[in-house]
Formats: sequence, C-alpha cells, structure tokens
Amino acid sequence: MMEILKRGPNRSPHTLALLTALLLAGCNSVTPSSPDATLQPQAVKSANPSTFKYLHDLVGVPAKTSTANLEKLYSGIVLTRDVTAGTATVANNTLSKGPYDSALAVELNERKFSAGVTAQGYNAWSSGYNAWSSGYNAWSSGYNAWSSGTTSTATTFTKNIPTWDFAGIGGAQALIPELGKGVKVAVIDTGIDMNHPAFTGKIDTAYAKDYLDGDNVPQEVNLNTDGTFSAAYGHGTAVAGIITQIAPNATILPIRVLDATGGGDTATIASAIHYAVASGAQVINLSLGSTSDSTAVNQAIRTAVSKEVAVFFAAGNTGDANVLYPAARSQDTNGLGNGSIGIGSVNLLTHKSSFSTYGANLEFTAPGERILTAFPGNRVVAASGTSFATPIVAATAALVLSTGVPIRNDDNLKVFLNNMAATATPSTDPTYGTQLGKGTLNAFKFADLYR
Repeated sequence: MMEILKRGPNRSPHTLALLTALLLAGCNSVTPSSPDATLQPQAVKSANPSTFKYLHDLVGVPAKTSTANLEKLYSGIVLTRDVTAGTATVANNTLSKGPYDSALAVELNERKFSAGVTAQGYNAWSSGYNAWSSGYNAWSSGYNAWSSGTTSTATTFTKNIPTWDFAGIGGAQALIPELGKGVKVAVIDTGIDMNHPAFTGKIDTAYAKDYLDGDNVPQEVNLNTDGTFSAAYGHGTAVAGIITQIAPNATILPIRVLDATGGGDTATIASAIHYAVASGAQVINLSLGSTSDSTAVNQAIRTAVSKEVAVFFAAGNTGDANVLYPAARSQDTNGLGNGSIGIGSVNLLTHKSSFSTYGANLEFTAPGERILTAFPGNRVVAASGTSFATPIVAATAALVLSTGVPIRNDDNLKVFLNNMAATATPSTDPTYGTQLGKGTLNAFKFADLYR
C-alpha cells in the first residue's frame, strides 16, 4: 500500500469552493529563502559555462577538496557539486581525464536543449495576443465551482476556469489558502518579462540570474526587429504566468538559460539547476528538453533531488513516442518515485493532445491546450504545449508544499510525488490510454491528502 505523507488531520470540505483572491500589488521584490551554502553557488559565477567545450562527470571527490582546488585541478569551473555524495561536474576545454572522472567518455558541451517550440515539432506554441488591460478577468461567469463566494479581484482568467475545474485546481486552492506562500519555484527558461504586472511582488530579484547576459536581470529578449516575435520569445513569461495563477503567493526565481530562439547548451542548463537549488528553490520547472541524454544534466537533477527539491520536465511536442530528455530518463534515473516527473499534455477529456509525446517513458500528464497566461509587453497569450502542462503540475506541488509538508529528505520527496500520482485521474483515451503514464493531475485529491 502506498505510504501517505500528511501534515495533519484531514479537514477537507469535499466540495469545490471559490478560489481565494489575491491582489496583484506589492513591492518589486520578495525576500528570498536562504541559499544552501553547502552547494557553493559562487563557483558557477566565475565564468560563463557556455564558453567551455567539455563536461567531466566526477565521483569520489573528497569532501576536504575545496571547489577552488577542484577547478584548478581541471583547469575549468565547477558546475555542480554534492559534497556529501562526493560528486561534481566540471566544465573545461580538455578531453584529458582527471583523477575523479567516472564516465567512459567526456561529454561535449552541446547546444542541444530547447524550449517547447519549433525545435520540438510544435510550430505555434502561442496564439491570441491581447492587451493585459486591467489584469486578470473576474471569474464568476456562470461556473458553479466558483459560485460559493464573490470577489473583486482574481488570480486567473475566466477562460482558464474549465481547465482549472478539470484539474481540480479550485478545490486545491480552497483547501490551501496559503496559495504557495513560502515556496520558491525556479523557472529555468528564456527569462521572464520582469516588468509584467502578473509578477509584481512575486519575483526573487536577489537571486534572479541571466546566464546569457551575465547579470541578475533575466529579461526576455526579442531578437526580431520587424514587429514579429522570435520563436521562443515569451516562453518563460508564459510558464511563470501559469505558476502565478495556481500558486499566486509563491516566489518565482527566474533563471535565463535559453535565447529567444529557444536554444541553450548543456553546461548552462546543468549549472542553472545547481544554482536554483543553491538559491533556495524548492520546486524547479524545466519546460525544455533535448533529443539526446546528458550525464551532466542528470547529475544536476540527482543533486537537486538529494536536496529535497522537486523537478518537473516537459516531455516534448513531437506527437510521437520520442519523449525528450531529461523527461525520458525520469522513470529509471530520477523518476516519479525518485523526486522528479516528466509531463505530457492532454485535453479536457484526458485524451492525449495531438502534439504531446507518449509511451513507456512518459510519467504523468496535465492539461496543456490554450492556457491563457502572461506574455511580454503587458500582454496575454493562449499557450499550448507540454511546456505549459508542466508548470500546472509544478505550481500544484508548490501549492501543496505551502501547507508545511515535512520534506526532510529525498524519501519524503518521493512519497510526496507518488501521492500526486496515486491521486491522478486515469486516462480515458481509447488509443493512448495505457501510454500516458500514471494519469492526469487531480490537484484537489492531491491537496486533500494534506488538508
């Protein structure tokens, strides 16, 4: 029988209720949680990871060996390090192995990761650009789930209500009025529009990081100058905008690793995962992937999980059984039972979205079609793709974590994520039903285990 990790007595009303409203106002930054000094995030600030050619996966590194000495030994920079486990990843410019190299071959630092846009086979991730106007629409228009109260402000758009109803988001928020308070969610992506009103008072500006420009302002950048948008421009903003609708009291830690075309290199992705954990993130959203595996990224994920951080990946938008990495490795390396989940997309019938990958390596699903969310320049957009199913699950994890779930070790984290799977809605897809993982997110049933 599945172990259930609970915070306290079950106090569920067992009925959906009105989502707690939250004003989109406040200061320009939030107080971040304390970084984890044992992860030594300063090591990744010394140089741009993308400038190095090779990645060395190290094991058996003595705890007494300082990061500075390890970098000197390998003539490079430490991207990730777990002192307790004796593991590390070093980027440098030589194929020559050092005393702690563990892999059969040194990994190339390739530009092979991309956001869920053209490179993953879904050419129009966004549509329906509109002005943000006065903010989120009021959401009481005839939906029974929200009829038990009234509000003058809202945390989402009216058009998203059917999707939230389907995923049990409203019931989960009613059970958890903390709404993600005290939980930091890292969005490792194309950056975000730092000035968008959706994020007012919600960004950790102290630890925000831009790997591409080498500063702490991970602002989205549009490479086009003809009035159109670059292929992935707005991707990170849209991802973060979904998180703020579901867990509006959570803190967003934006980390820019992909350019506006959606591309990014292995060393930068691995370094960013490490940096997110070191900067106090409890949840990491990676709406990106690659068609090939990476030892360095897998090591960064393992280290994150060992530090009790839940990691969520987009499974890809090619519509076939080729689940992208690192999501494809979730089952056997860092999987649902081991601290991270790969996410595919379904429609509101729990049928596979036409663009979503599927198969034995897909672990979990969430709705990912035409989700209304933020877009740069005070706009909103209708976003489709596994990239946007993923933050729905990540935000739900943040929402439930804000109840004070005792995640004190990686075993607690495994139980937490397995509980998410155990409460999922089974697929009814007549064609792909057995190839859509553990089912589709039911946020209300999941939250009900902890409240």
